[in-house]
Amino acid sequence: MGRDANNHILPVTWAIVCVENKENCMLFLELLRDDLELGMGTGFTLMSDQHKGLMEAVKEVLPYVEHRQYARHIVANFKKRFVRAIFENLFWKACNTTTPQSFNVFMKEIERLSPEAHNYLMEKEPNTWSRAFYEVGRACVAVENGLSESFNAVIVDAIRKPIITMLEELRLYIMERMFNLKHKKWTKDVSSAIRQLLDGLKIEARHWQVLPSGLNKFETRNEGQAYDVDLDNRTCSCRLWKLNRYGCAHSVVTILFLNMDVDTYVDPIFCRSNYNKTYLNNILPMNGSNMCPEASFTPLLPSQRRRMPARPATKRKRDVTEKMGKHKVSNKGERSVNGGVGGVQGSVNSGAGGVHGSVNGCAGGVHGGEGGGVHGVRKKKVKARDVGVAVRTRKPSERILKTKLAKAVYGKNGEGSSTTNAVDID
Repeated sequence: MGRDANNHILPVTWAIVCVENKENCMLFLELLRDDLELGMGTGFTLMSDQHKGLMEAVKEVLPYVEHRQYARHIVANFKKRFVRAIFENLFWKACNTTTPQSFNVFMKEIERLSPEAHNYLMEKEPNTWSRAFYEVGRACVAVENGLSESFNAVIVDAIRKPIITMLEELRLYIMERMFNLKHKKWTKDVSSAIRQLLDGLKIEARHWQVLPSGLNKFETRNEGQAYDVDLDNRTCSCRLWKLNRYGCAHSVVTILFLNMDVDTYVDPIFCRSNYNKTYLNNILPMNGSNMCPEASFTPLLPSQRRRMPARPATKRKRDVTEKMGKHKVSNKGERSVNGGVGGVQGSVNSGAGGVHGSVNGCAGGVHGGEGGGVHGVRKKKVKARDVGVAVRTRKPSERILKTKLAKAVYGKNGEGSSTTNAVDID
């Protein structure tokens, strides 16, 4: 997976192998190197997981490429050994910082808490997972594998089909996607995704003060922090401007200080012209199997299927340390229900018995107005797991009958009496 000028997914190539090992990884990388003319990998960046076969293949096929690791996989293994939340927080701070000085501060804090945790992270080669040691000019500051996971989520249905059908669905999906992106309308010369990132930097820039120093050279300060900004060379001492090539909070506040447009300092790699070059070519259409000529060759047979010990998974297996989302449903909640099934409310005015029926929830009460009626409303707390139980609703004729019977309540000796207590008609 690659990135286009709009900072979106750009599928470059894909392959199907029987097993992911060093030999297959080397074959894939050799074909990729020859097609894209990568040479020895100088000036390119490759990001992958910690698969041992892939890491060894990269060292042999592309020895000079910048090989980054997914920080999510590192922190998942790190949390298994060091379970305190402060270790994870300090790791992400060390991972996202852009200067070696700040990286050392966070790592010293981890060392103070646990020297073993510090040694574990240093053995993982920080230059492969921390922005503080990323090579500048690559226009990419990603530390996770969101692009690959997004693509895998799209093709989850296709990978369960036979190999020819699967390849056809992948080709059709990429062909349609490239056509839609090719005809996407741009309102400005800078891509919409980059402009959204710049809007976030403008909000962060409100807390910084700009002090002019020389010709297009400034100093930005925020309490105890200060950074040097050079607009001519488009550099900032925080290194973020050189890493992402569209700016940082210090460069944005400096440009706004001069009443200039921030878009003019965005690298041309994120502009419309480069975007059009990316989608200049398209995938050509093909005829279906009904148009294929007859051949005298022996039909290809499917490869021998490797049966795995468990049921094949259709979704990515999440680690136990990953967050599953904020949506939670508890079975301990309670809620109060007023009224009742077949609850009846009757009012008697001057001896005339007007009857009005209403249904308002569960256990029903009878309410009588003038003339000594009966008033009763019962509340019942129902647990969440009990909600949804089917109950019978009385017919209108039953409600009227029950109301008439409830007007007079007889005692034990058969004498008529009235009461204000709740009456259970049933």
